[in-house]
Amino acid sequence: MVAAVAANIIYTEWPKVPLAFYQIGAGLLLSFLPLFHHYVLYPEMFMLIIIAPLLFSDGQATNFRNLQRSVSQILSLSVGLALVTAIGIGLLTHLIYPTLPLALTFALAAIITPTDSVALGSITSDLEMPGGINSALENESLFNDASGIVIFDLALVAFSTGNFSLTNGLKSFVVSFIGGLVIGGLLGYFFTEVQSWFIKQSMDTTSVIVPFSIMTPFAIYLVAEAFGCSGILADVAAGIVFGIARNRLRLTSTNVQVVSNATWSILVNILNGFVFVLLGVTLPTVITNMTNYSSTQIGLLVLLAILLYIVMVAIRYVWVMLGGGKIRYPHSQNQHNRNLRSRPNSKDSFIMAVSGIHGTITLSMALSIPLTLSGHLFPFRNELIFLAALVILLSLLIPTIVLPRLLPTITKLDQNSIATYRNQMVDYSIQRLKNNTSANPRDRDYVIDTLVSQKGQQVDRKQVMLLMRQTVQVVQQTLTDLSNQGKINNKVANIIAQRASMSTDRRFSNYLRFLLRRFSRKSRQNRQKFRERKQNFLEYSKTEEGKKTIADFQNQMKLAEDATFKSVSKFLAQTETKENSGAVAFIRRFYNVQHERISNSDADNDRRIQLFIAALQDEYSFVANQYAQKKITKEQADQLNQSISTDQLIYMQNISGAGE
Repeated sequence: MVAAVAANIIYTEWPKVPLAFYQIGAGLLLSFLPLFHHYVLYPEMFMLIIIAPLLFSDGQATNFRNLQRSVSQILSLSVGLALVTAIGIGLLTHLIYPTLPLALTFALAAIITPTDSVALGSITSDLEMPGGINSALENESLFNDASGIVIFDLALVAFSTGNFSLTNGLKSFVVSFIGGLVIGGLLGYFFTEVQSWFIKQSMDTTSVIVPFSIMTPFAIYLVAEAFGCSGILADVAAGIVFGIARNRLRLTSTNVQVVSNATWSILVNILNGFVFVLLGVTLPTVITNMTNYSSTQIGLLVLLAILLYIVMVAIRYVWVMLGGGKIRYPHSQNQHNRNLRSRPNSKDSFIMAVSGIHGTITLSMALSIPLTLSGHLFPFRNELIFLAALVILLSLLIPTIVLPRLLPTITKLDQNSIATYRNQMVDYSIQRLKNNTSANPRDRDYVIDTLVSQKGQQVDRKQVMLLMRQTVQVVQQTLTDLSNQGKINNKVANIIAQRASMSTDRRFSNYLRFLLRRFSRKSRQNRQKFRERKQNFLEYSKTEEGKKTIADFQNQMKLAEDATFKSVSKFLAQTETKENSGAVAFIRRFYNVQHERISNSDADNDRRIQLFIAALQDEYSFVANQYAQKKITKEQADQLNQSISTDQLIYMQNISGAGE
């Protein structure tokens, strides 16, 4: 985990190099630690703990409608192309390297057949991949893992037993493939129903939903494997079912959604990092195991890996060009073709071919080759892992060099202009809110204060202190007016005036003097007198006269506090400018907290939620108007709208949490 996090940190500073290479490098460094010398990974744990949740997450993110429209494409790429590649690579390997048994050449072919869309995303993060090609590659990656795993298992069984039946092999393939989909779909439906029941029973808390969600892919994988079916495909199918039920499952609370999404995002990123870190960790062991081989043997294996990679790319290219992987182009990318399903041109076919990157499943299958067979070391294990590792590295390196020359770079938005438009958007919403004279001043200022935080402005301390002194003067003037009108007595005015003066730059020194008096010897001597006065007051408060005096005092305090708060709010609204809005927000927050000594009622929360909804709707309207007037681009509008949606999710939860 340390290595994966370190790679992510380095990538944020130097993003020109794909993240996968940083992760492999971190794994190589990790291999120098004694703990990781001759590191051996248990394949079963790798598939269960890393691959199962990753593919479940990929399934959830899959667009089901696009999946429905792409069934033939998926079968072509994930089954047809996988079988053709495995057979072709297996026969070619045995032809070039005849000492490797035929069954193991097919095992090697199955290992290097599956593709990895996550690794591809790491390499093409800054490139504008055509939508149809990207979708096709993602769909292929979801399902061809199972094809490779089934072929690999059949090849190992054939090598271990010396017997292979084409009929039994096809039967096992169909049972594992179809059975995995069926079991995954059924269990996925069952788990979504359980989660819906949690929601209906108001049990949708983070301590229930999040662990349940994380547990799901592991449970489904184990059940499918227990029935002799593909646990990988079962998790893919279950993830798709969860994706279909996404709208129903979103009925859970906002807080749970935020925590669950964040947890899964972190988990997926870390697990993807683990895969390539583990590749880096295991490479030295693989190379060490090859030291006993002659340079001729090692050279032959390197040339074989290069040739296998080239042949795989060629097979993919020809398959796609002949219509084996028809691409569903968006209208904007294929205006001359009214039928969205189209045979790609030579350039797109080559992009499809080169983008068949190998990663997680290839590594896991290579490392899952048994250590022993019949009490002896498994033959050719080191050669197979070495070839698989070289193919993985080649499939990462070649696209890194080639794709930037074939694809345009994504034009990144100018974040300074986004910040400018964002500030204008917030200012517009705040001004609309200020014009709402029917809103409760406390609620209005609370919402304004939160909206200002969207701008992320730095607070000028000098501005804060200057405005704080001015607000103290406003408070004192308001108290003087109330006293002259006979609405409050001098004692109430002095208490609130002293409290306001504590907020100036002398606040800390006043508080320090208070502490010194509190813990001085004289103070300790006077504590007994204080207790006596307190006891006398408690007895006086029980009398009719005392009750009346206390009630009158409380009413005056409330009247004075409400009046001073309204005066300060009005003063801040009149004084606020673009230059001092951060300082005004800071002071407004101070007075809001000071004024709200009593917990908000449900009515308070409802009013604030309504104001928030209105304010955020004003922000949406501002963005729409700016886009309609062509003052901002569609990409800028999308980013601004996305930021509003995020703020809405967070702010609404904050209000609800404050109410609770």
